[in-house]
Amino acid sequence: MKKLLLTLAALSLASAPLMAAESSAANWPSQAINLVVAFGAGGNSDYNARAMAKYVSQELGQPIVITNVGAAGGTVAAAQVKDAKPDGYTVLVHQLSLNVAAASGVIDFTYADLAPVTVFAKASDEVIAVRADAPWNSIQDLIADSQKNPGKYRMTANTGASTQWIAIAMQNAGAKLNVVSSGGSGERIPLLLGNHVDVIPIQINMIGDYLKTNKFKVLATVSPQRPAALPEVPTLIESGVKCSYGYYNTFFMPKGTDPAIVAKFSQAVSKVVSSNAAYAKEIVAFGQTPFYMDTQATTEHFANELKNLMEISDVLRGKK
Repeated sequence: MKKLLLTLAALSLASAPLMAAESSAANWPSQAINLVVAFGAGGNSDYNARAMAKYVSQELGQPIVITNVGAAGGTVAAAQVKDAKPDGYTVLVHQLSLNVAAASGVIDFTYADLAPVTVFAKASDEVIAVRADAPWNSIQDLIADSQKNPGKYRMTANTGASTQWIAIAMQNAGAKLNVVSSGGSGERIPLLLGNHVDVIPIQINMIGDYLKTNKFKVLATVSPQRPAALPEVPTLIESGVKCSYGYYNTFFMPKGTDPAIVAKFSQAVSKVVSSNAAYAKEIVAFGQTPFYMDTQATTEHFANELKNLMEISDVLRGKK
């Protein structure tokens, strides 16, 4: 009898951590969630994060607090969340720039040192925009002019972010531009409007009004195909610049977060994307369509993207 009681006690102690984990996931969330956006306020990632957060908050029954940590191409925010407590109450918003930073050696970790949760938004096509009165009507015009006037024209890019890829590709195509740091996409528009820079990468939906009012014009698109909104605009690849990508805004949690919590958050996002009419109306008005990838697909996307970027790692690191 004594032996049986000891055995039952041992089994009870062994199962205690599992029961605690199950209870933790079942009760999550029981407090506010901190959503750390890796870019400044007003940019594409920030807009998408805020649009999604208010509806996910309703699904989960707890407030979601937005914190913008827009420094060093999103690497500071990624490092903060990587080192945060894996309890489900700290969530990162990031995208392609995380893989660029890893491939370029700006950070010593990768997406795999976090817990991918879900792609929750696909940004509209990114383009290369200039002021409407700029003397160029194509990327080739810009490159040729910059060769005649080395360093005269300023283009925004962030070290370790996706825009660094554009800057390196432009330089490899012969451009002689003065590459300056700019912060997130929301910070680039006023820089271009104020004549502080001459060339910016930016999502189409963020400059629609400036195109309509003839303040900006587009020289090329960064996406693999010409965007439906600007079918006459060539891609960078078509323009002789070897750079092409798309933006998938993604939620990450610290590595070690209970998979049940990750799944619960992902399922809340899925419900918003698939059936929330208010969210759909809002995101369509922003020039996007609702988009979702589950945790497995999200992980596979980042793995494949990083693999492709590692093939040009030396270029991103300035070794070639």
